[in-house]
Amino acid sequence: MEYSCFRLMLLAVFFFPAFVECRTRHYKFNVVMKNTSRLCSSKPIVTVNGMFPGPTLYAREDDTVLVKVVNRVKYNVSIHWHGIRQLRT
Repeated sequence: MEYSCFRLMLLAVFFFPAFVECRTRHYKFNVVMKNTSRLCSSKPIVTVNGMFPGPTLYAREDDTVLVKVVNRVKYNVSIHWHGIRQLRT
C-alpha cells in the first residue's frame, strides 16, 4: 500500500511539475538619488538599487512575487511594470 502511494506521488511530480515548482520570490528595492554624468554635465536621477533602469525581476508562471520598496528620496515615487499580468493587485 505504501509503495503504491509513493509511486502515485512520484508520477504526479513528473507529470505536473508546475504544482511543485511554484515559488515565492522576494525582492527589495532601495530607491535613492544618484549623480550621473552625461555629456559633460552631472545631474541627480532616481535609481533602484543604484541602477537605472531598475533591476530585472525573474519569475515563472504561478510564482508569487513580493517586492519591498524602500523610498529614500524626498518625494513620492511610482513604480510600474511591463510585460506581466497582475492578479489580485
